[in-house]
Amino acid sequence: MSTTSTTTIKPVANHWLGAILAMAELILGFLMLSFPLLLGAAAVWVCGVALVIIGLVHLWHVFTMAGKRVWSLVSGIIYLILGSAMVVLPVASLMYITLVLGLCLLIGGVMRLLVAISMHKESGAVWRYFNAFVSMILGAMVVWGWPDSSLWLVGTIIAIEMIFSGWSLLFISLAPTEKTA
Repeated sequence: MSTTSTTTIKPVANHWLGAILAMAELILGFLMLSFPLLLGAAAVWVCGVALVIIGLVHLWHVFTMAGKRVWSLVSGIIYLILGSAMVVLPVASLMYITLVLGLCLLIGGVMRLLVAISMHKESGAVWRYFNAFVSMILGAMVVWGWPDSSLWLVGTIIAIEMIFSGWSLLFISLAPTEKTA
């Protein structure tokens, strides 16, 4: 006769530690909301360092791996150039990233509008139009506000994400848990 036992796997977590980390993330998010240019430039700098490392790995592959050496060489050089530019000129890089982001929002909004027009008789068409217009308006705000929008956009988005992430973590940490017998 065998006994079957069911076990529930629960993460081992200290709820108060989670709450403290959540509060730290909230405080940092609100603090960084006051310095969006600094946060945006720092994010670009970190991405630049990552691209330099990736470029070096690709160049290492040129000398150590067989096959596709040309692709590794070309991609390694491109990664190194872009990464170095982002590290050396983080604010200028932030400006161009902001412009690309704004153009992507505009183009995405136009594409969504075309989809909404082609599907106008289906349910939810109003929401497709709404989504398209919001994307186009946001893209227009970024592009027509460029280069000034570069000073606040990326850092503000990151700070707001930190705030909502901290807020979510706080409520998850303080939520009551089920007790199993």
